[in-house]
Amino acid sequence: MKNFKYLFIVVCTIFVFEMISFNKAEAACTVTSGVVTVIDNGCDSEPDLYEAVIYKLYLCTSAPTVPTTSSTVVLTSCSQFFNSASGATVSVASGEVIDLDGTYTRPSNGTYTHGYAYMENYFGVTWSSQIASSMTGSSGGSAGVYCASVAGEGIHQQGSTHTNNSVCSSTDNLTAGKFVETLKHFGDFNSSFTSSVEVDGINGTTAKITGYLVDTNEHLASSTGEVDKLEGLVTFADPITITTETTSLSMKFNVGEGMHLNDRGSDVLQVGSGPFQAIMEAN
Repeated sequence: MKNFKYLFIVVCTIFVFEMISFNKAEAACTVTSGVVTVIDNGCDSEPDLYEAVIYKLYLCTSAPTVPTTSSTVVLTSCSQFFNSASGATVSVASGEVIDLDGTYTRPSNGTYTHGYAYMENYFGVTWSSQIASSMTGSSGGSAGVYCASVAGEGIHQQGSTHTNNSVCSSTDNLTAGKFVETLKHFGDFNSSFTSSVEVDGINGTTAKITGYLVDTNEHLASSTGEVDKLEGLVTFADPITITTETTSLSMKFNVGEGMHLNDRGSDVLQVGSGPFQAIMEAN
């Protein structure tokens, strides 16, 4: 059942954003001939490489009961098909096939309407590109239209966020580094602490994703300081049916908006993690 190793992609549609409000959809950056236009309120674009760490993945025949501040998620309607006790790292560009190290179990035959994922709350973004107007990198360099992520890490949380994530230049001589963002709050860092967020209409479909920041007990976090991991519930646009005839899955992995770019109104470029998505079909 080796082909079923790739079932994990169907639930890896966790949406994570930095420095934005989840009360409104975020626009995609305009890219013309490889040149990225960063709009005033921020936009999402495609990184060269996107990295996440995944522990557990489930397919569910109905929506599980989600975590609260005093209870864990109830997964009685779900079947776990991937497990990695130490966490499996996925590092991909759009369109790449992914193979996670871990234990796989073939799901029972049935119709699955939801997916659930348990993963780290940090994400790596590697990116370099020409931008439409000159900016200054948040980590230094000179003003210019060539910008890149820098090797480093930072935390986005209620009350503060990272400002050491990019470098820019007037010449095309930059080497991109992997910036790792730890997410401890959904929404703008100046807003009240938000531990869950819901996004509807993924990829123009009826798919929906809800993310939950949880503590070490896998309860919904009550504050930035409690956040330990990220869990995600996916409502599929179309149910996934596994039968005795199912032998493989076709997939298209999409990180076309896997990075968030923002200038905070000061022409200083900020780089953070954005949404990633996958579309699957059982064959």
